[in-house]
Amino acid sequence: MEQFHVIGAGGIGLAVATSLYKAGKQVLLIENNPEKIAFCKAHGAIVDKQSFPIKIEAFENWAPCPNVVNILCVKCYNNDEILKKTNDQSLLFPIQNGFDELLTSRPLIGEGIASFISECRPQKTIAAITRSGKLHLGPIQPWTKMPLLFELKSALRQGGIDSHLVAWSLPYKNTKLMYNAAISPLTSAGGFENSELLKPGKLRTLFFQLLLENHAILKASNQPMGTIGPFHPDKVAWLLTHKWVGESMAPFFRPSLKKTYCSMFHDVMGGVTEIENYNGYLSRLAKTSKSPSPLNDLALKVITQMASERSTGNAYWLNAILDAF
Repeated sequence: MEQFHVIGAGGIGLAVATSLYKAGKQVLLIENNPEKIAFCKAHGAIVDKQSFPIKIEAFENWAPCPNVVNILCVKCYNNDEILKKTNDQSLLFPIQNGFDELLTSRPLIGEGIASFISECRPQKTIAAITRSGKLHLGPIQPWTKMPLLFELKSALRQGGIDSHLVAWSLPYKNTKLMYNAAISPLTSAGGFENSELLKPGKLRTLFFQLLLENHAILKASNQPMGTIGPFHPDKVAWLLTHKWVGESMAPFFRPSLKKTYCSMFHDVMGGVTEIENYNGYLSRLAKTSKSPSPLNDLALKVITQMASERSTGNAYWLNAILDAF
């Protein structure tokens, strides 16, 4: 496992590409933004103020190669175009947050779930790690393709990413969904950074209720969950149901979310988001398990409307959720 194509020169893609490069691997970035491509050719891929001379190629000119691992660091709504260029022999490894049933129906070598935050400047291949965390790597089916994943984990860790090999990716992906499907729609609707969710008030109460609804849907659907951060999701749910405990702990977690933004925050202005892969997926799970999902249904409706209008987050959209709550 010596050659890698990293598809998507955003925050996560740049962090992964530079880590593999530092580990001595052959890395090619794939991107569809002409300004990013030109910047990378002129200045390299820059992460935490360190530049790396990584080659970059336009997506329209890219074709997968045999024995080259293709790491998908793009939004779920970009997957269709990638899958049109690949086949069942292509070595695909997504690092994504949302659930895309079409992608996971392919014979992937595994997937990664990132709990660190890497934010990229618009139109440039410049990223900064704004919150440290781990990268969990695991197979789609438990305990399969472990040798390949061990090689990838070792390379990423050698390059500086805190990577951990797990027996199954799904528990960690479900946990990340539980958090993302609460953080993303609320901060995108309001147009503010993630830490605002933990300020005392009605918004924080809504945030906690959405987390609890997400947890309940996953439990009712018999979905496994893993530990990301200090607590397992079951413990988080217990803390939130004991209101005074959750509220007393919020100030300790708020600093870690300062100056961080979810990617959906910017996507709504472009007219397309991953809301169907977050809250839409949970709403579909809820219908199957006959679990209530009023907050997810509302978040899905509001963000879909925002994207159709290419609107920025503001008090109007946030109140559309808060008032119904």
